[in-house]
Amino acid sequence: MPSQPRAVHLIITNLIRLILFLTFIYATTSNRALVQAVAIIAFVITFIPATLNKLFHINIPASFEIIYLMFLYGLLTLGELRGFYHGSIWWSVLMTFTASLALGFTALSIIHVLHKTNRISTNPILGAILIFALALSFATLWEIFEFTLDTIIHSGLQTDLIDTMQDLSINLLGALLVSIAGYNSLKNKTSILASTFLTKILEKNPLLLGPKRKEQSPRKIVDEIIQIGETQKIEFKSSIRTNLYTNQFDKRMENEILKTITAFLNTSGGNLLVGISDNKEILGLEHDQFPNDDKLNLHITNLIKSHIGNEFLPFIKSTIVETQNKKILLIICKESKRRVFLKYENKEEFYIRNGPASIKLEGTALIDYINHKFPSAN
Repeated sequence: MPSQPRAVHLIITNLIRLILFLTFIYATTSNRALVQAVAIIAFVITFIPATLNKLFHINIPASFEIIYLMFLYGLLTLGELRGFYHGSIWWSVLMTFTASLALGFTALSIIHVLHKTNRISTNPILGAILIFALALSFATLWEIFEFTLDTIIHSGLQTDLIDTMQDLSINLLGALLVSIAGYNSLKNKTSILASTFLTKILEKNPLLLGPKRKEQSPRKIVDEIIQIGETQKIEFKSSIRTNLYTNQFDKRMENEILKTITAFLNTSGGNLLVGISDNKEILGLEHDQFPNDDKLNLHITNLIKSHIGNEFLPFIKSTIVETQNKKILLIICKESKRRVFLKYENKEEFYIRNGPASIKLEGTALIDYINHKFPSAN
């Protein structure tokens, strides 16, 4: 016996099927070919979710099916059956624009899930371009569908070339607006604009997305970073706490590491390799004399907690990697959305990256940078 939500879903779906069937009969008797075609297509669509579930084990939430079918029915009855759109060019423009936004947010949801589930890795600008291209492709396919109906049943959906170009222009505008929204969504790592329904469908059915990207091993990442050398996003340090000239523990070594981490957080993120000299020589971590890797990681975590802050730990990931028979510490820093100060010897200092160096900002330069980089903190 089906559950209550499922039973309600079946009742509503079958009711819509009955209405579509009656609509088809009405359209046949009144010689309205377009309504006939749309009613048949909509009727077939009502069986697709169950077919996908049975053949490919793809589950589509019942709420999504109901909302989609009600929208389709409303479009059909208000549009052609009742002649609601006839004689109003602005209503036609509004419907086309609304449809372009719906298709755009469908594209945004697909890119969001692909990015979230590690199928693709892209920066916000490229992500926005993908959203724009996908949204415009969906809209163009819809225009081709209308053209096909016009060719087969003379539906009159596209009256002339001007009408088609007007629809394509509106679709382009909708795709552009959604791609801008997608850029902000990817940049701020939010999913508020993505369709909850589509996200659930795609996440519950991983076969629709294809295989995940093969992640690079930490060792390969380290080797590539060493080959690139120091940049605005890459820094090498010889040791964690040992001065290699005196062979003694030196707090200044730890402070240099904390400066670099703070600078990465305040700029655009970066990778810090400890156990590498400035000329790319692999020195290892043996000079720091930690009894084991756990003690080393705990020491780094405690330094960050004490001098940068617990709240920034999620932006910092450290791992010990072995390369050329020596251990290297890789610290990956993400860009922080909040200003980060280094607290050291009863002082608070602010660092950013400038090329391959970490520099301290003070006075008006500090104020200007924070106002520009972190406007929400003002």
